[in-house]
Amino acid sequence: MAEILGAPDKHIGQTYHLTGPVSQDVDAIAREFSLALGRPISYVNVPPDIWAGKVATLGLPSHVVSHITTMTELHRDNRYDRYSDDVEKITGQRPMSVREFVEKNAATFTPSS
Repeated sequence: MAEILGAPDKHIGQTYHLTGPVSQDVDAIAREFSLALGRPISYVNVPPDIWAGKVATLGLPSHVVSHITTMTELHRDNRYDRYSDDVEKITGQRPMSVREFVEKNAATFTPSS
């Protein structure tokens, strides 16, 4: 993204789809988490009103809760299940897979005891 900030003129009016290296639905993403963490992870379809209520307890502004809830619904409906090479075109580097990201940040996804 430093590329865009460093030379924004050629990016004005462009839309970029920032995806990983493969198209994956939510169940495939859960499998990637399982492989990375070495424990079973499964996707659970939480109703939007329950999701929004839980997110609201974090003290986030209502517009952020609404945005995150909408993104969650779009993921559930596989609207983000797509691939583009935009990350590599912009940065010159291939994007990380979900598994690579989770492995790199495993402590974030590990419950504290």
